[in-house]
Amino acid sequence: MSTITPRVEARESRSRFFRRLGGGLAATVLLGSGMIATTAAPAGAASRASIVSVAQSQLNNSSRNHEQPMGSGCNYYTGYFRTWKPASGCPSTDGVQWRDSDWCADFSKYAWKNAGVRYANIAEGDGGVLTGWASSFKDYGTRYGTWHARSSGYTPQPGDAIVFDWDQSGDIDHVGIVKSATAGTVYTIEGNSGDRIKENSYSRTNVDIVGYSAPVGMDADPGPIDYGVLDFFLSDDQASNEHTRPVISYGNSPMVPIVGDWDGDGSDTPSAYNPVNATFYISSNPATGQAQYTLKYGNANSVPLVGDWDGDGKDNIGVRMGNTFYMRTSPVTSATETTKSIAYGDGPMTPLIGDWDGDGSDTPSAYNPANATFYISNDPATGQAQYTFRYGNANSVPLVGDWDGDGKDNIGVRMDNTFYMRTSPVTSATETTKSIAYGGGADLPVIGDWNGDGTDSQGIVR
Repeated sequence: MSTITPRVEARESRSRFFRRLGGGLAATVLLGSGMIATTAAPAGAASRASIVSVAQSQLNNSSRNHEQPMGSGCNYYTGYFRTWKPASGCPSTDGVQWRDSDWCADFSKYAWKNAGVRYANIAEGDGGVLTGWASSFKDYGTRYGTWHARSSGYTPQPGDAIVFDWDQSGDIDHVGIVKSATAGTVYTIEGNSGDRIKENSYSRTNVDIVGYSAPVGMDADPGPIDYGVLDFFLSDDQASNEHTRPVISYGNSPMVPIVGDWDGDGSDTPSAYNPVNATFYISSNPATGQAQYTLKYGNANSVPLVGDWDGDGKDNIGVRMGNTFYMRTSPVTSATETTKSIAYGDGPMTPLIGDWDGDGSDTPSAYNPANATFYISNDPATGQAQYTFRYGNANSVPLVGDWDGDGKDNIGVRMDNTFYMRTSPVTSATETTKSIAYGGGADLPVIGDWNGDGTDSQGIVR
């Protein structure tokens, strides 16, 4: 045990939050339910949220979010796509030989490709439009009819590619990914910005902005995103697409929702985490709108975690920074801070927390959105997964819950408008699933035992 004051550079993502804890991405939900037995759930599609999530994951990945050595041009993303570029003096990580090149376009292509954007996975040698040149993103928009010049008054949307001409010479010099936009400002995540991945912001009238290419197959302008009060719509019934409990309003954007059983009464309650100041607002009675316990922990813009780390029946908080899980072992009622930590999985993977063997204690695991693979372990200190299996589609939203009340957590995914809950044990190669569509629009999924009956069920936050 040790006291923690972790310090790792990271940034905020409203799209990433975790319950005991599956992940949460903005997604859509509505009607329908049923049982299915399948090796993979129905096909999903890229979303604007998934693009931003991939870009954000790379921003937060301290092992590859900058050139190595700094200023050398050696970067992961060029190596990922263009193996013919020079590699002298460049490192090799995650099975990729880093290579020396300007890399803003390679980073942006990586975000689109790994989010499943149409035509982004076609290699340039096979006729793909997207190349290592920033100008290729304008070419993509022009070819597929999704190009919007800045002068058109188009409102940039999350996941768009934003292209720049720094000297207004007519040549495109740089490209990044749009994270969000207001009436006057566009916020971005960009590769090769000061030799690293960075978040930047620009006036939407900035003459350096040439325009925006939207990913094919998505609405050009879905309308503004509401970042107001967090409203929790929770259901005690896995087969119901209607919320069965009174709506709870708790927290305000840019807070992200979390869920936990803070007092050990068997019922999970909504709480919130503010990534801007790394503060958790915990309540066993969130209907009052007031936090019972307010705790700062870790760095700003870390990934929040919730789990019962010591098997005492009460959930506690944690954060993940890079590939390291920091788990606060002192109670949320205590001002004293003790922590245990463990590294598990790679930085781009989504963290999962679950009690996989029913011993009462939760352990870290991981989900790779690139290939829809879960890496489950009851002993993550070994660094080895005990159970590895694919479930759902790439870039789905991973979920964790005890779907049948047997005291053991299981996995699931949310794709498009549907929660898929894998009911066969993580120890089993047999796959059975039940599903329910629930919520709507850009709702954020949460999982919890809302009524203390020992079984987890779905909820959404909007």
